[in-house]
Amino acid sequence: MIGKKIGIAIWFATVLTQAGAQGFGIELNGGLQGMYYPLKSGQTKLLPAGSFGLNYIFRLSNHFGLLTGVSGGLYRTQATLQDGHLFTFGEVDDAGSAFQYRLKFTVYKETQHFFAASIPLLLQYQTGGAGKQWYINGGGKFFIPFNISAQTSAQQVNLTGYYPDFNVEVSDLPQHGFGTLTNWNSSTTLKLKPAAVVSAGTGMIFRLSAGKTLSVGLFVDLGLTDLKDKNDSMPFVSYSSKGINGAEANSVLNSANAGQVKLHSYGLRVGFNFGAHQSKPGGQKKAAARPKTKDSVQHAAAPTQTAIPAPVVTPVPGATPTLTDAEAEILYSPVVFGILGETSIPEVQKSHLNEVVIFLKKYPGIRLSVVGHYCSSETETEDRKVGEARAKAVGRYLQDKGISRNRIEVAAAIQSDPVRSGDPGANYHSRRVVIALGQ
Repeated sequence: MIGKKIGIAIWFATVLTQAGAQGFGIELNGGLQGMYYPLKSGQTKLLPAGSFGLNYIFRLSNHFGLLTGVSGGLYRTQATLQDGHLFTFGEVDDAGSAFQYRLKFTVYKETQHFFAASIPLLLQYQTGGAGKQWYINGGGKFFIPFNISAQTSAQQVNLTGYYPDFNVEVSDLPQHGFGTLTNWNSSTTLKLKPAAVVSAGTGMIFRLSAGKTLSVGLFVDLGLTDLKDKNDSMPFVSYSSKGINGAEANSVLNSANAGQVKLHSYGLRVGFNFGAHQSKPGGQKKAAARPKTKDSVQHAAAPTQTAIPAPVVTPVPGATPTLTDAEAEILYSPVVFGILGETSIPEVQKSHLNEVVIFLKKYPGIRLSVVGHYCSSETETEDRKVGEARAKAVGRYLQDKGISRNRIEVAAAIQSDPVRSGDPGANYHSRRVVIALGQ
């Protein structure tokens, strides 16, 4: 059964990883993690524990993403019973006579712990900004617990039997299971069943280096369904007709005194993320200021062209059009990605590329040069392959809109753009694709 549960968790996580995750991360959770349930004539409390997880984020937009993955953790709970309270259970002795099994405890403690795997499905909102950012997570988890272990102890346990047919209470007959135990210790195991959990969290994200962030925040998980595998009415201590020393513990979870058992955990979450998790710098609505004339457009594109060999493009037969200012603005405006390491075309840039498609369909005889750029600085560094991936993404987008592959020459900048100083967020302009007429 345990192997089956592990297999389900691994299979589910594998399927998700193949679906195009845009970022990978690990997380450590620590705090009070365990089970909460009402206990008649007793109480329960969560104990310190922790969990470790691997997660993936699928970027839905500049600020929203879908977070999933798999995690495993330890969960601990302590249950106590009131000193001197009388607990009664129906039993039958070895002679077949029914009696009332009576239990009294002094300093009863039961520590329950188990391991569990969980698969989250959370919607994440993340603010913009070049520095620290805020995030909020909310959603649910599929919780897969393994067998629970319960360690029980009591300073004193009084085991007596009341026979209503004879109106007699037997309290000192240890050879038949009635008497007093001191410094009693015992243990048992029981099963739990999978459950649904609602989860939420919030915190801050700090950029460590290119494509790497640290997140620190708070989390809370609250169970929606019962973890208890079945409802029993067993006594806290089993009756043994062979002697008092044969009495063994039954968890309070196996008794009718315990209500619905639900997961509760909350505490501190620390995560290390790798990949394009960041959102755009806040307040940036447009990729870059568009030039007003053909000359100004060509001048704006010039600084980085000195470091890039122009792609060799064989022109398609047909006259090269004379561009109007409006057409030049459409064609030469760069496709700015903005986010460090981002290679998927931002939604805000797709309307611009759609205009380029209209332009290309109007002039079927021209070809394009599509060059992907990247940036490099002490705090923000990208690999040249990122620029190449950006150029390919733009080329694929134009092809999907009906533009022939033969009309598009894709290339990557050989050298990164110069570092911009002064404004910490200025380098996002360097993370772009430049479109120009093929030569």
